[in-house]
Amino acid sequence: MAKLDENKVSSDSKELLADVIAQEKKKKAEGSDDKKKKDDKPKMPKGESGTVKKFKHGAMATTLTIVFFVFLVLVNVVATKLFERYPITIDLTKEKIYSISEDSEEYIKSIDMDVMITVCADEKAFTSLSTYTQQANEVMKTYSKYNDKIKYQYMDINSNPDFYKDYTDEVAQYDIIVETNPTGDDGKKIKRTRVIGLIDLVQFNDELTQMFSQYGVSVEEYAKQVGNDLTFISYYGNYIESSSAEQAFTSAIMAVTDPSPVTVTFLEGRSELSEFSYLRTLLTANGYTVKSINITTDDIPDDSNVLVIGAPKVDYLPEELDKVDKFLLNDGNLGRQLIYVGDYGQADTPNIDEFLKEYGLEVGKGVVCETYQSNYYQKNYYTIASEISDDFRQDMTNSSPQLLVLSSRPVNPLYEEDGMIKTFKYVSSTKDAYTMDTQTQETLTKGQQNYIVLASKVSFGVDNDDTYYCNVLAIGGASIISDQVLAYDQYQNREYILSVINGLTGKTKGITITPKVISGNIFDINEGQKSKLKWTFIVIIPVIVLITGLVIWIRRKNK
Repeated sequence: MAKLDENKVSSDSKELLADVIAQEKKKKAEGSDDKKKKDDKPKMPKGESGTVKKFKHGAMATTLTIVFFVFLVLVNVVATKLFERYPITIDLTKEKIYSISEDSEEYIKSIDMDVMITVCADEKAFTSLSTYTQQANEVMKTYSKYNDKIKYQYMDINSNPDFYKDYTDEVAQYDIIVETNPTGDDGKKIKRTRVIGLIDLVQFNDELTQMFSQYGVSVEEYAKQVGNDLTFISYYGNYIESSSAEQAFTSAIMAVTDPSPVTVTFLEGRSELSEFSYLRTLLTANGYTVKSINITTDDIPDDSNVLVIGAPKVDYLPEELDKVDKFLLNDGNLGRQLIYVGDYGQADTPNIDEFLKEYGLEVGKGVVCETYQSNYYQKNYYTIASEISDDFRQDMTNSSPQLLVLSSRPVNPLYEEDGMIKTFKYVSSTKDAYTMDTQTQETLTKGQQNYIVLASKVSFGVDNDDTYYCNVLAIGGASIISDQVLAYDQYQNREYILSVINGLTGKTKGITITPKVISGNIFDINEGQKSKLKWTFIVIIPVIVLITGLVIWIRRKNK
């Protein structure tokens, strides 16, 4: 490289260059001092900074875990208390077999009297009998949750003989006792008890009930003959079609807490055309006590409030009708009711006809037919009645009810009023109806006909201003209250007949409970529900947990 000629560089430039070099040297010197100072600072032992960082995060995680755990415990305690006070359940069964109807719930919540339900067995033994007893157990517990005045207990009958010494003639293993001790008008405690048997918890199909009716016995009567309910069910369990647990418990509670209990007695022994099993079930489910006697041999029980004569094919004898007449008159106090059911399948019954005539009633010949198809179902004598009196419709939810009437005889009021007796047309046909002889197809009468007519007899107190009534309700056809027709939901026969009986007896609004069909599986869920549950527990929940874990791990790693 050529040597630099200093003489060719101006003095000013030389000075400037010297200043730049001096400044650069100064910066280097200051940088060296700063590094030295930094190196002179006391150094933290290796790894100590990571440990502190980890300790801080670990303490925070532990604190959060404890707080979360405490929160879960508090939520669990609060939820338990709330669920005990306000039951919340999820019923996955197809027929909602572990749920109760809104009517039952409303009624149970209104009970203001202490009720004790005692199951005569160990809980495990009782619930292991069948799905039906499992359901009964759940219904019972649900009732006690809705009202703390209703309590239950399991008391094995063999292990607690002292407890059952007052019930030995009434109860058996696996029976359920519902009882209370209301205070009577005289201030004394009155113990009321109703026993629910295993066969009361289930509904048998028509095939079985018809088979026993051919032999003149009911399911309940035959169960007693074979020994007990459990033995009967072991033989005929395959005939069970639905559960009656809800109606059994509700009706039992209604019966023992009702301040004015009503007993309905069915009169038998004259080849009645039907047992009216559904009607008996309906009445029992609504708190009535239902009995039956043989009118040819038995006296009418003193506690009876209503008698039912159900389409006898054989005429009553005068002495049998005398029992009925004395029952209605009640030593001049009246206050009792008779439901007489006629039917086209009856033979001539002149004695019964004469008795009804004393109350201004006549069950006529032939069957009622309608002229126009809009007023009948399939056949002109399968009629649809919509002309219904407003009397005793207080418990009906349908403002325009229709009743299905299959082959009914006409019921004729002989007068509107005669002395102390008045008649009222309750259910009638259209004005285009007529009656027809079932054998000859001949038209007998034309014009509006009646299916149900009430005759009311009145008397007045001698020493007071009280008024007393007894009533005879005449129904022209057994079909109106038959098992098949009462089970229909599209017609209001069930609701109407219950409302009328409630009105005549002065009972409060009834509860109509539809029997629930139970399959063999405890969790009876469909394929759609199964698929949802499978995806929820096998895929969705694990994925949510995995993603949450990854997010937490990544956030902690980057801190």
